[in-house]
Amino acid sequence: MLHHPGHNSRPLGNRAKAMALGCLAFFGACEPDSGRVLARAAGHELTVDQMVEILARQNTVPNQPGVVDALANFWVDYTLIAMRAREDSLFTELDLGPLLRPQLDQEIIDAYMSSVVRPDTAISDQDLRAMWDADPPADSVRAQHILLAFPDQATQAQVDSVDNLAEQLRGRAAAGESFEALAEQYSEDTGSAVQGGDIGFFGRGMLVPAFEEAAFSLAVGEVGGPVASSLGLHVIKVTDRKATTFEAGSSNFRDSLVVERLREADSLLLVNVDEEGEIEVETGAVEVLRELANNPRISLSGRAAGRTLVSFRGGSYSVSDALLLLNTQQADLPAQLAVAPDEALDALLNRLGQAQVLLARAAEAGISPTEEHVDSLDDLARQRIREATDDLGLRRIALLDGETADEALDRTTLQVLREISAGTRNVIPMASIIMALRQEIDWKVFESGVRATVERVDDLRGAVQETPTQPAAVQPGAPPAVDSAQN
Repeated sequence: MLHHPGHNSRPLGNRAKAMALGCLAFFGACEPDSGRVLARAAGHELTVDQMVEILARQNTVPNQPGVVDALANFWVDYTLIAMRAREDSLFTELDLGPLLRPQLDQEIIDAYMSSVVRPDTAISDQDLRAMWDADPPADSVRAQHILLAFPDQATQAQVDSVDNLAEQLRGRAAAGESFEALAEQYSEDTGSAVQGGDIGFFGRGMLVPAFEEAAFSLAVGEVGGPVASSLGLHVIKVTDRKATTFEAGSSNFRDSLVVERLREADSLLLVNVDEEGEIEVETGAVEVLRELANNPRISLSGRAAGRTLVSFRGGSYSVSDALLLLNTQQADLPAQLAVAPDEALDALLNRLGQAQVLLARAAEAGISPTEEHVDSLDDLARQRIREATDDLGLRRIALLDGETADEALDRTTLQVLREISAGTRNVIPMASIIMALRQEIDWKVFESGVRATVERVDDLRGAVQETPTQPAAVQPGAPPAVDSAQN
């Protein structure tokens, strides 16, 4: 479930808990009387009355605290970015450092590893044939698939809805319904959907492992899945299978051997990084990371934000670093980490420590992006922000007769919220873009307002709304029309 409270929300760890209790008591005294206000941002208010009016008109939107909280946070995002656009319509002064830093860091790490990892990738034709004969590749298969993507910042209910739809489609296809017709109607892989979901022949190592494992385990004509990948859920049907000859497959076989040698060399380097960098995931860090994934917009300061999650020689990776990651990577990262097993979170924290050590080594080696490249990325990001705010109608808000600029802004952001709830406008996540604004400008989503909204909508609808039993297809970035991401 989405839960993005504003400042001073649920604390992390015992030390942070002790610090936060006083803050919670203080801010609790400041919550609006009787839950009149749902959210505030830089002097603007979203009232409970306004949200009740929106939700009461949309019976397809689940009346749940997570949904109300998510919509309130969208309102905060859009209000803050609209205010900045009013002052700086080209966003020339907006700090995009947090948004660009992850990509630049990864480019630096890749450049450093390429400079020090030099495995022997020269393989003669004779050696290639000998390796083929000793361990020939598996047959290649031809498959069709239906891809169902999860919405950005998907809630558990949205995930369940997509899961249910995938199971329904698998059952319908297995029962003999046309896979081609189902793919054309439901698949969100637009490239293959027009071909009835056909993705052609592929061998081992060409697609994501989970997809391949499922496809190679199916007989011709058999339907399998759903299989999860970073793209979403796949329903798969194998339509053909054939053995690969050396003449036809030697090029791909050579490529796979080269990739494997590079992976092995990278692994050896990372073992060295672990040992020499003295990387250690701190006790309790996995639980803290999961808590942050459940509350990626939590605002912390002082000791709570500086708590070490991973230590390494010469530095540490802290809670504030993790929050930056959660709010600047793909929008569905927090939802994925919130349900990931402990082992996966521990491995991620270790990789984050490795990344910091590699960045330090790259700096010592003088590896850094060029100023021209940074400027190019910055220009592209600002252009995309302008396009997104134009799409939302937030960059140049026209005033109606007798209307002040603040009244026009409130009218526009509220209309955007209505359209998102009605399903006539897609959500455009802004969390990663306005991280700096959320740190600089006062804002808050009031839990008392969330509760009051849910209670009043329940009263108006006559009963607590239940999750629909026949889920509809969920489109990427769609509003919380079935149930309601990541930034």
